[in-house]
Amino acid sequence: MAVISLSRQVGSGGHEIGGLVSKRLGYQLLDRRLMSKLGSDAGIIQVGQLVDLSAERHHVAGTFERGASMSTYNVLDIRAYEASGLGAEDRSAEMVNKILLLAYEKGNIVVEGRGGQGLLRDKPGVLQVRVVAPIQQRVEYLMKRDGISADLARQKVKEADAAQADYIKRYFDADIYDAALYDLIFNTAKLPLEAIANAICEAVPLITPAK
Repeated sequence: MAVISLSRQVGSGGHEIGGLVSKRLGYQLLDRRLMSKLGSDAGIIQVGQLVDLSAERHHVAGTFERGASMSTYNVLDIRAYEASGLGAEDRSAEMVNKILLLAYEKGNIVVEGRGGQGLLRDKPGVLQVRVVAPIQQRVEYLMKRDGISADLARQKVKEADAAQADYIKRYFDADIYDAALYDLIFNTAKLPLEAIANAICEAVPLITPAK
């Protein structure tokens, strides 16, 4: 059994690659529905609750905000944590980490984002992948996907990059741009998504298996 931890820049095509890999290997993609099932089956959350916190939607708090309350828009199901403020996001991240560890124990899963390169970096049987792309390509991707202007797309890309970096630093004391965190790094401006998915699938049997 193996786990593929797929870190991807917003607009890089990483999500599509994750879908291709999971389909070809017959792995499950750790989406919100599966997270909810794993959490409820283990008694971590109640049935029907859904807690998620993706790194790109993490709130980068300023100096003032770190001592004050903030919106809980990152907690997708507010019933799971009724408390507001920065502590709610911390608890949501803790819950997501617990579910990621359950996914790791289950194996044969593709984990997209959510700090997998930090939480699972020392775990055997994990292939750590990073997908990147030039900023202009990512801007054009968001413009097409979301039907937004170039300026707004560029702003979203920059905000997502900052949020991802802050999330990995804050919760795992790691640098998202540290190449040593990853076994494979792909630039989708250089290679087609299909070729990248093929390369990932071919690498999976080569990783150190989980005991």
